Amino acid sequence: MVYLLITTFIWAFSFSIIGHYLSPDINPWTLSLLRTVIALIIFLPIIDLKIPRKHMLIMGLIGAIQIGVMYLLYLNAFLFISVSKILLFTITTPLYVTIVSDIIDQRIRSLFLMLSIGSILGALLIRFTLIGSKDIVGLFLIQGANLCFATGQVLYKNFIKNSKRSSRGMSDFAYFYFGALVITIIGFMLSNSNITLPISSFQWILIIWLGAIASGLGFYLWNRGALLVSSGTLAVMNNLVIPLGLIIEIIVFSKVINIETFLIGTIIIFGTIIISLKISN
Repeated sequence: MVYLLITTFIWAFSFSIIGHYLSPDINPWTLSLLRTVIALIIFLPIIDLKIPRKHMLIMGLIGAIQIGVMYLLYLNAFLFISVSKILLFTITTPLYVTIVSDIIDQRIRSLFLMLSIGSILGALLIRFTLIGSKDIVGLFLIQGANLCFATGQVLYKNFIKNSKRSSRGMSDFAYFYFGALVITIIGFMLSNSNITLPISSFQWILIIWLGAIASGLGFYLWNRGALLVSSGTLAVMNNLVIPLGLIIEIIVFSKVINIETFLIGTIIIFGTIIISLKISN
């Protein structure tokens, strides 16, 4: 649970950093490539070269789905919609986590499904904004990203728990980021995009932070944290970033909000997390 909370606080800054400081100058393909390369570099010194080839391939596949494809969809959405719309459209992730988990386990956990829907409703109260026809592309891109992120979480959780080999954690994750990098490079080449490097030292600092901390440390902590909680808690924890991300927008960018709906939505999200923990215990 602590791992998930730490990661949530880290990721709460990412939406605003990308939307306000990076996406206007750096195309999403370049941003995805830089973040993934930096994350891989962080984990290369501790790579375990002795693990079974099957383990390497599966970790690479999970990384390709959870980060590689997800980033390409998520970062391209910034070309079509604002940060507030990005946050709005990400609220469906808990539902995808629950559905994918139920499909893999071949059973329906109706209570976890209800908690996921409750978490979505709470996030919707916080983030609701009117959407227009121009937002549809962004909506579908984010839903694809949500599904990839959810699928990656559940696959990692199930793979490690069912693996006969005891995972050494960080030493496995170089393969995770390598899989993500392969997809990112393929996507970059197919896009025919030019590399748009940062135009200031400040942007370089932000990209290094996103790559090393938000991507590198963040995805490691989130996936390791997923092993320590139930699928229901994992699902609803995905939406805790919504109120925290909005708090960043309020403090740093003076965003005006409806305090009543914010508080009600936040209470609902925390409520679903608490209930899921009690059920699991």
